Amino acid sequence: MPLRAFIASLVMAVSGAAAHAETVAYGEAFDTLYAFDLSTRAAGPVGPAGTWGGTPLANVEGLTFSPDGQHLYAVSDTLLKVLMTIDRTTGAASVIGPLGGQSGLGESGQGSFNVLDLGLSFTCDGKLWMSSGATGSFWQVDPATAAVTKVGNLGVTVTGLTARGNQLFGAGSHGNSSLYKIDTATGHATAVGPYGNGIDPITTASPGFDASGQMWSVLDNVPPLPPQVTQPQWSSLAQISEHGSLTVVGDIATPAGLKYPSNATQLPYVGLKGLAITSPCAVAAAPTVRPAPAISLNGSLLLVLLFIFAAGTSLKLRRQTI
Repeated sequence: MPLRAFIASLVMAVSGAAAHAETVAYGEAFDTLYAFDLSTRAAGPVGPAGTWGGTPLANVEGLTFSPDGQHLYAVSDTLLKVLMTIDRTTGAASVIGPLGGQSGLGESGQGSFNVLDLGLSFTCDGKLWMSSGATGSFWQVDPATAAVTKVGNLGVTVTGLTARGNQLFGAGSHGNSSLYKIDTATGHATAVGPYGNGIDPITTASPGFDASGQMWSVLDNVPPLPPQVTQPQWSSLAQISEHGSLTVVGDIATPAGLKYPSNATQLPYVGLKGLAITSPCAVAAAPTVRPAPAISLNGSLLLVLLFIFAAGTSLKLRRQTI
């Protein structure tokens, strides 16, 4: 094999191996965990959260991976407000405890179900944060006991949280179409940038980073439906740039002919909330506008050695021909 062809094949092999990244993401449809592919947006039900003390664990929100990437956390945003872990293989929830302890959060939300539009995210230091889109409150949550400590008020409507390392971000909705960076010491939210023009009304925006540093968001869209439409819109998937601009990629849908478990909530009738892709500790230090293959340190070193080898071989051949 010619030297150049040999080197090219090695470079392609290294690049191909480095291009592998997380493509599976998780979201909740009321009480059912769904897994979907970020590339194809094809979703499938994993299973329902179940009950606690005979009460259904419903309106599950704020999916987030623990810093070690082994556990999936979420909250139930009904009158029964609890912190729980979700089994990725079955969707079943294990309740840690009521948010705020036995006395609860002590805060009123929207409507008869006291909905607070809760967002939840770990940062890489192991701290767990929670926000309310209904009241603007911002808390730190003890992941072991579900006890909460109020930090402050965001001052803006944020319905989802996500972290890159120890940097915490919030996605706005309900007419507040901007991305925010959140100061975890004070709860103050600073605008990163607006989503842009032409974005449909968003009921809930649930952001999440992949390992390359790209921020994604599940959009639970509930716009006014025309008279001829008899069922709600599907949830959609979007990418958010480092400047806050949002680009809708497309609908999140189940494959045609998929047979749902009898106890699963179906996507055509309930939008997805929450988005978990990877641990905040696994996210690249800087975001990218589009997902890009990431080359590992070993891969980079191998490429450098290949180029040095190629340069040295070329110089040796030139000397031999002189």
